Amino acid sequence: RSYMTAEKLKVVSYAEAHGNRAASNEFESNIWLWRWQKECLQALPRMKMAERGKSAAYPELEAKLVEWIAERRQQGSGVSIAEVRMKALTIVKTCVNTAGFKASWLRQSVHESPWPVRRRTTITQKLPMDSDTKVLQIQKFIIKLLKQHCYDLSLIGNSDQTPLNFDNPYNRTLEAKGAKTISIATTGHEKSRFTLMLACMADGPKLPPYIVFKPKTMPKNIIFPNTVHVCVHLKAGLMKSLMLDWLQMVWVKQTGGLMRKRSLMVLDAFWCHHMPSVKKRLQQDKTDLAIIPGGMTKMLQPLDVTVNKTMKDALRRKWNTWLLEGELTFTTGGHMRTPTLQDVTQWIVDVCVELDPAIIRKRFLKCSISNAMDGSKDDALW
Repeated sequence: RSYMTAEKLKVVSYAEAHGNRAASNEFESNIWLWRWQKECLQALPRMKMAERGKSAAYPELEAKLVEWIAERRQQGSGVSIAEVRMKALTIVKTCVNTAGFKASWLRQSVHESPWPVRRRTTITQKLPMDSDTKVLQIQKFIIKLLKQHCYDLSLIGNSDQTPLNFDNPYNRTLEAKGAKTISIATTGHEKSRFTLMLACMADGPKLPPYIVFKPKTMPKNIIFPNTVHVCVHLKAGLMKSLMLDWLQMVWVKQTGGLMRKRSLMVLDAFWCHHMPSVKKRLQQDKTDLAIIPGGMTKMLQPLDVTVNKTMKDALRRKWNTWLLEGELTFTTGGHMRTPTLQDVTQWIVDVCVELDPAIIRKRFLKCSISNAMDGSKDDALW
């Protein structure tokens, strides 16, 4: 059986009073080892069964390293084993009892520590130093507009453009142990990009996706779904002309747009959104503009908070299914062709239909855009 520390110390006390043999007859336990470990046992929690693992070889050094790693991660900076090794060589000069220290000790030590090597799951911007102030400012500005115009939830929108790739291979895969090369099949177009502009309303609906491809001219003999708007641009980015086109083709046609009802549009700080021509067009459409401060989109933009990642994950699954089960075509040189523009467009339409409107409504509340003025929904704030 296993013994907790409190039980071990009880046996040790009995052995010190009556001898090891008497204690063994009474408790049938390993007396001599516990008496030898008495000081260590007294320092352990009473409910702990055993002290497993080796003690820190350089406790002062490791404590300073852990503090440094925690500080770096809190700032959002990546930390590699090589950087930890270099930092250790710097810190060791200020520590005592570190004779014979070698930085090669770190690799095994890091894997056993509370800071193992992990794969990056997301790339984020560093929050501004005055992030709290900026959050309050944008909240006050939006609340002021809500009180002044009493927008309907169907007239409060958020839009964002995001770059996407024609190839979306998984970053990780299952593979047999011992394999030295882990390859994932692609068409070789991982860097070929197009731009997708999504927009959603505070009551849950999604506006038609707006897709910008890179060909110089619109491909002929391609029939796109009627629930999506497709255009071409050399840089596949949302420039001023494309932004104006989106306002005319998508935003104005949303519910209440043609009737020129007062509405609110929340956009990030992309330079195109500040253009006088864009602001003028919004004013003509009776749309008030709220700009999210730079570096704050991951906290204040509903599409960034939840929709964009969900969209990209779903498109990756669609691409992987196409690669396994689709009708693949090859060039004369034997290279696999990318999915057609029609395929990609249909995937986007299908994924948009699958997005849950309830999630969108919740994210608008969480980002302090559609909260009720009586405070009844403040519990949903981020």
